[in-house]
Amino acid sequence: MTARNRTFDNRSPFTGTYQNLSLGTTVTRSLDTGLNGTCDDVIGNWPNPNGLSITRLNRQYPGLDGSRFNPVTHVEERRMTNFPIGSHPGPVDPRSVFPALTALDKSNFAWKILSAANPSAPDVSLPTVLAEMKDIPSLVKNWYGLFLRKPVKGKLPSRWSTYLSRLPEIVASGHLTWRWAVAPFIRDMRTILDFQYLLSKRVAELKKLYTGQKIKRRVQLRRDQKRIDTVNQILHSEGIVIRGTRHVDYTEKVWGTVVYKAPYKLNVSIAHNEALLRETAYRLVNGITTHEALATAWELMPWSWLVDWFLQVGTVINATNNTLGLQWADACLMRYSSSTTTISVDLAASETWASFNRDYYESYERKERFVVAPVLPFAPTYLPICSWKAVSILGSLAVLKVRPGRSLSRAIYQNRK
Repeated sequence: MTARNRTFDNRSPFTGTYQNLSLGTTVTRSLDTGLNGTCDDVIGNWPNPNGLSITRLNRQYPGLDGSRFNPVTHVEERRMTNFPIGSHPGPVDPRSVFPALTALDKSNFAWKILSAANPSAPDVSLPTVLAEMKDIPSLVKNWYGLFLRKPVKGKLPSRWSTYLSRLPEIVASGHLTWRWAVAPFIRDMRTILDFQYLLSKRVAELKKLYTGQKIKRRVQLRRDQKRIDTVNQILHSEGIVIRGTRHVDYTEKVWGTVVYKAPYKLNVSIAHNEALLRETAYRLVNGITTHEALATAWELMPWSWLVDWFLQVGTVINATNNTLGLQWADACLMRYSSSTTTISVDLAASETWASFNRDYYESYERKERFVVAPVLPFAPTYLPICSWKAVSILGSLAVLKVRPGRSLSRAIYQNRK
């Protein structure tokens, strides 16, 4: 196994001129545009997966065209012909927003890959759904009760004064009711509606496994994007002053793949027993297994969701579900990140006798592949408490004064009084 590094550079210059006809001077400048990049990989380890890192930088810059005439004599004083833009800092590395993955990041993603791609894991956990359904009526009922008016000294307050006085509680309880009861219920019902497709898919996978074949699964792990605008930038200052805004768009996509196989050839006769195959697939799709009972017990524990933010216990429980007795291999983590830079000219703050003859475009792409394996401890690199989802949930709980040992429905009911 040998590491290899390759580079490519397809950049070529374009040239333009700026003439000051009043002084009789000419300035000629060149600027490189095009593609360049690197590729770091490994050779000699086929058919096993290897690490990979590809960078690709693209630069497309405009030139300035135009003439300036004396407003009195109408004589041409300055002329620009494809004169390169003055400000071109180069493509921005997307790692400035999405840092390089640490060893702990890769381990956490490995747990998520094994959890989401696990053939023994259910598509919808029927025990968990049935256990959580009992909370939906009380949550919705208590949330609706916040809208009811209560007599104060024998008089009914106005409807709007009641709504305004209880607005924080109404918003907080509505948010938690939706996130913890209604939204999961809708998601589970949509999955159940695809039951026939999911069942057929599981039967096909079981046939492969029971005949000694491998199955490969791919899962989406993360998508993110961000835009940064830097205003009042001097885009060009030689011979003409042009101001504008620099826009940088960042994107990130992370996904993973893993291969599952049986450690030995399973009972081939099962592959030809359609009834037994469908029964096994039915139990797997709906989570009617002994391991899923453990996962359901964890999900129903008070404040287990808060523990999962820090330790991902639920993810590890799902990843270690091995009802089918399979072995995983070739777990790979792929990451694509990029930045794209464009500009917009502020005409009110710029001279306009010359203009750009094409678009300004810079891009920086990174394509990475890592061979990963889960290790302990399974804790996030940074506290996810800083995410908007986490902050919104904790904020709603604080408004409703929910404490450990006190149910959400009880807290909402107390706020109605």
